Amino acid sequence: MIGRQRLAASLLMTAFVGLTGCRGGGPAESIQPVSRLPLPLQAYLSLDTYFIAQGMVKGRLSDGRLMHDQARDLVAATLYARQLAARNMMHPTVDGQKRVQLAIEMVLDCVQQANSGSTAACLAPPPVSGAAGSPAADASRPATAESAPR
Repeated sequence: MIGRQRLAASLLMTAFVGLTGCRGGGPAESIQPVSRLPLPLQAYLSLDTYFIAQGMVKGRLSDGRLMHDQARDLVAATLYARQLAARNMMHPTVDGQKRVQLAIEMVLDCVQQANSGSTAACLAPPPVSGAAGSPAADASRPATAESAPR
């Protein structure tokens, strides 16, 4: 299991490095970081990254050795990342790009926690304080799989 995760992570990094270096030019030309690419291209790369993370989730779910809370959280995090990636693909923004990156990282963290053998849920319970209705709190994570868009 750990080998698959490392392979997927190295493939992900290879894809980012390869795609950022896809400019014609000589060896003297430096490679641009992803953050310096045009927003539509960043959004496209984020969508590719989402699909890689979704494949990791699918593999982990098909394994069948997850607790109910872990499976629910993996699905909720994946649906949340899909919603943000699709929205950012249609209307790319710097803020949207950051949200997509954080959502994909959340998915990968859930997969890593499930792979570690932990039986705990990977998403924290929703906040109880009055901040739950604020846009920043609502945009930080999905509440449950039922509330995530399909």
